[in-house]
Order: sequence, then C-alpha cells, then structure tokens
Amino acid sequence: MKIAVLKAVLNGSLFILVFYVNILVLIPHFFLKKRYFLYGLSGIGLITVFISLRIVFRDYIFGAPAVIEVSARPHQSEFLIVTSFIFVFVLSIFYQLAKNHFEAAELNKEIIRQRDEAEFRMLKAQVNPHFLFNTLNNLYSLAFTQSEKTADAIMSLSEIMRYLIYEAGAREVPADKEIRFLTNYVELEKLRIEDPSKVTVTVNQPLTSMMIAPLIFIAFVENAFKHSCIDTDPEGFIQIFLTFRDDEIHFTCENSIPRVPVPKKAGGIGLVNARARLDLMYPGKAELAIKSTSLIYSVNLNISL
Repeated sequence: MKIAVLKAVLNGSLFILVFYVNILVLIPHFFLKKRYFLYGLSGIGLITVFISLRIVFRDYIFGAPAVIEVSARPHQSEFLIVTSFIFVFVLSIFYQLAKNHFEAAELNKEIIRQRDEAEFRMLKAQVNPHFLFNTLNNLYSLAFTQSEKTADAIMSLSEIMRYLIYEAGAREVPADKEIRFLTNYVELEKLRIEDPSKVTVTVNQPLTSMMIAPLIFIAFVENAFKHSCIDTDPEGFIQIFLTFRDDEIHFTCENSIPRVPVPKKAGGIGLVNARARLDLMYPGKAELAIKSTSLIYSVNLNISL
C-alpha cells in the first residue's frame, strides 16, 4: 500500500513538474518571444527527460509491471506514458495562453477605465470655467447697471460655488443636490429678465437614494439662456422638465428662437462637452435628441440607470 502511494506521488510530481516548467520557463522565454524553433526543441527535450524518468521509476525503483497487451499492442505501458506527458504539456500551453488572454483583457479594461477617468476629469474641469465664465458675465451686467438684484445674484452664486467645490467633484451625486444646483442657476439667470415667468422649471422629485452624474444638464440649460435672447425677445421662453423614475431620467429643455436672427455668440464647447460626458458616464444608456425648428429649439435626454 505504501509503495502504491509513493508511486502515485512520484508520478504525479513528474506531471506537475512538466506542467510548471513549461508555463514558467519555456513559454515565457521561447514561445511568447516567438522563438518557436527553440521552444519546440526545448519541449521535446523536456518531455523526453521526464518520460525517461518515469520509465526509470517504473523499471528500476518500483519494478517492471506485468506485461499488458490490448489489441495486439505489446508496449501499451510506454504508449500511455508518452501520451500522458504530451497531454500534460499541451494542456499547460492552453492554460498559459488562456491565462495570458484573460490577464491582457483585464489589463485592457483597466487601461480603458483609467483613460475614461482621466477624460472625465478633463471634461469636468472644462465645465466649471465655462459655467463660471457665463455666470460672471451675468453678474457683471447686473453690477454695471447697479441693479438691486446684484446681492441676491451673489448669494445664489455662493451656493452654486459651494456645490461645485464640495459636491460636483464626485463621480456621482445625490439627484436632489443636482436639482438644487440647476434651480439655483436658473434663479440666477432669471434675475436679469424683466419677466421671470417666461422661464419655467418643472421637476418630479427623485427618490432620496438616487445617484446621478453631476453637471449633466447644465450645458443644455446654459445653451437655452444663451440662444433664446429671452431678456430681449418679448415672445421668448424657456421650459425645463425633469422627471425621475426608479430606473430612468427624462430631461427636456425647450427655448424660443428669435424671429430676427442675432449674431452667434462666442463659445460652443458646452454641448460637445455634454455629449462626451454622457458617453463616458452612461455608455449606451443615454439617448440625446436635439431638434430645431424656425421657432423652437428642443433637447430631449433619456438616461437608463
């Protein structure tokens, strides 16, 4: 019984050695470096050495087994030894190639994740200066005309800045805080409009636990105020609708288009930035449709969570 156990351990050890010598030495040094001829010679040599050791163990250490003949095959024992070692050798090749494939796939995923993270930070860094540039322009207009609304505008800007500095740096934020930021921005813009009722914001409040990407709506709202000329066009309007469900967000922003064409304003990175951030944060889950007629410009955004 003890001899049988020792024999099984030694035979198993030979197979394990062939397996690991191939994946740890031969494959890295020859096969993966495309030195296939040397790899083939080394593989044949490795198998030959271990087959010889196996036969030595059988014939000189444990004693030769009884002769077994099946289908007129007088050397079946040697045949099984050879095929067993070849099988283990080939198995180790497939194992290492599969392992390399999965490691490369995981590495590629990590590289893509880091690239997306870097691009996300870059795009988000562009949002704040772009947003502040527009907001400071509005504050300048109020201060220049010595408007009594200037103090309220500065207070609203202070709350907005608090959100941008302490909240919007995260990859996701509570949806109610993003809504508060958006409504603060709208209220700030309305301070420079004679008839604030021309701007409406309708929000279906989300679940308290809902998390969303920050600053994903602001570019569209900024664009509406920028191009509607709502402060000078008597028929101008802006309508914003935001609906939250368990697994979906629906955002609509519509603004009037002045009947009399106005010169295009400088800028234009906002919408491009918004599309890029949606692709990063919600790949394949965000549907953005922008339509424009002679009188109305509309943005419809659906996000599946």
